[in-house]
Amino acid sequence: MCSTTKLCIYLQNICKNYALVDTFLESQKDHYNIFFVQEPPWNFICYAPSTVSLEGDKVVGAFIYPDWTQVVRVPKDSEDIPRVMAFIHSCLSRLRFSLRRNMVDHRDILLLSFFNRGECHCLMNVYSDDRHSAVKFMLD
Repeated sequence: MCSTTKLCIYLQNICKNYALVDTFLESQKDHYNIFFVQEPPWNFICYAPSTVSLEGDKVVGAFIYPDWTQVVRVPKDSEDIPRVMAFIHSCLSRLRFSLRRNMVDHRDILLLSFFNRGECHCLMNVYSDDRHSAVKFMLD
């Protein structure tokens, strides 16, 4: 299902479970075009060549999937791990999705903009923790 007139969006907290993300993205790629995730897996992926370390530099993040473009706020440090991300089906690439960190820069909020028929539209993915960090941020 790939249409720019009707977006099918799925939203779920996956509790850092890589298998859930993998299963959803593979099994639902013909049914949904955007998958918003709360508490995405953020793991060690591999070592990259390094000029400083013989073992290499650790590559940490979310895995990449061939049919999906991942959108995630890059953390500032190891304590700033993102708690929201989006996977956008590659068939929507002509809509030019953009992460809008210039408008919202918070680990619990992901603001995306895209263009369709000459108009800019926005979608937001928000994670609410037990301290309501994202809601307080938006209120401020």
